[in-house]
Amino acid sequence: MSWPLADQSERWVDFSWYQNDASILHRPFDVDAFCAAHPYVAGAVVRAIWPDGTPDKHYPHYYDGFERNGKKVAAYLWPNPRKATAIMVDDWKRSLGDRMPKLLGYDYEEASTFEGKSNQEITSLLRASWAAGHQHFPAQAHLNYSRGSWLTSRIIAGDWIHEMKWWMAHYIYPDQILPLLPTHWTEIDAMLPISNLFTPGRGPVRVENVVAWQFSSGGKIVPNGTSDMDYFLKTYVALVYGQPMPPPPPPPASDLPLFLRQRAGQLDGVAIALRDKADELD
Repeated sequence: MSWPLADQSERWVDFSWYQNDASILHRPFDVDAFCAAHPYVAGAVVRAIWPDGTPDKHYPHYYDGFERNGKKVAAYLWPNPRKATAIMVDDWKRSLGDRMPKLLGYDYEEASTFEGKSNQEITSLLRASWAAGHQHFPAQAHLNYSRGSWLTSRIIAGDWIHEMKWWMAHYIYPDQILPLLPTHWTEIDAMLPISNLFTPGRGPVRVENVVAWQFSSGGKIVPNGTSDMDYFLKTYVALVYGQPMPPPPPPPASDLPLFLRQRAGQLDGVAIALRDKADELD
């Protein structure tokens, strides 16, 4: 199977403290200006927390900005193997505050808190975090982020992993050595559909459970630095955020002649009344 054509996906971005305007060290950029310049961006995944449990201080700014511009907003969280599950969940709740999106993502890659932890410990964290997310945020949809090569080397997979939905970093390696990092979505669009057979692939994740791909971290669409460029399947987005409301249907055709006859009768009555009034004046 290949990742589908662009018209079957939505273009999303993911942002954190790293993306900024650089005029003042790590001041967040103007979201209104960003959305005006990039109207084709449908949604944003915003970092809410750092691996150690510290809230990302730009989360409220980006969350509010994208919501204000009518974009779909999600948040991503860091599971932490150095903390008890209950404490980790408390960190998530504190970082999210009252800004609770419809979709929560959980980041699995080279987090500093993963260092020194065994594959079994990371596997247990993945299962425990997934269960805790559903338990404590039952109204939200849940999605894991990683890449296939990391999952293959760090996760002891079983049937349980196929209950999870995934957003995968899936960079394009034309020469199998260096990744191609497009700077804009149009460069990726031109290569779609892309085969799932190239590095790093899906690892143990079934293709039907991949609902989003991150194809490049080299996007040149923010004032300072680079940004990730993502594609989310429209079918998945519709399940989480709902379908857009269709316009109201026109009245049934059978009602139209009756309506016109009624209006014609009213106009005839007005004409007769005006004629009678004119006769009286004469």
